[in-house]
Amino acid sequence: MIITYMRSSSYNNYDYCQMQYFITYVLGHRSISGKKAQLGTVVHKVMECLASCTKRLQDDPQKSMYIKDDALGKINFTAKSLFTKTFVSKILTRSYEHYTENCTHKYTGADIKFCREATDKGLSYNDGQFDPRKRTIVAAEPQFDILIDEPWAKYKYKMPNGEMMKGQLAIKGTIDLVTRVSDETIEVIDWKTGRRLNWATGEEKTYEKLLDDPQLLLYNYAISKLYPDYNLLYQ
Repeated sequence: MIITYMRSSSYNNYDYCQMQYFITYVLGHRSISGKKAQLGTVVHKVMECLASCTKRLQDDPQKSMYIKDDALGKINFTAKSLFTKTFVSKILTRSYEHYTENCTHKYTGADIKFCREATDKGLSYNDGQFDPRKRTIVAAEPQFDILIDEPWAKYKYKMPNGEMMKGQLAIKGTIDLVTRVSDETIEVIDWKTGRRLNWATGEEKTYEKLLDDPQLLLYNYAISKLYPDYNLLYQ
């Protein structure tokens, strides 16, 4: 297989099933997300929008503001409404309708209830520790495409027509949220609604195992390149 870049999802997919990796990342066939994953996306979008609105407010506070989300479109808010339960509920409803409207899965009242409870839990946990509205936002959903500047990352492939393809392995991805803790320290937050499991082995990801987690190591490398002047914390 010709591999020119890695994502945390592709790495984990290869670890789980090499044939699935080939079908997804080489042939380009995207399978339909499971229902639980789809509901997780609904909650993730709420957190993303709250972070984007907070970033907009912090950068240029005005009486009336808006953001343009790639999925939900234009979202209007004020400095006051951003912190209300009504605003969160409206974003959640829009997110739920967007991601379930044309999906093949069947959804019930229990599903929207799950999304509301997961959102509430994320915002209220430990007195709002992970509520993006209470954080100093460095970047919401920053994307990266970084070449790995190491000798082992060089690749060389011979194509079917005889031509040689050379290059440097890259890492690509999107980080959920980067916040500033102090002038020297940033904290990286990754939104999760599912169980803390290694899906290839079924084992729980303990603190010790997370120290060697491929996604965290990949993100650590990316963050060190994107924000070299900061120390790094993960949540």
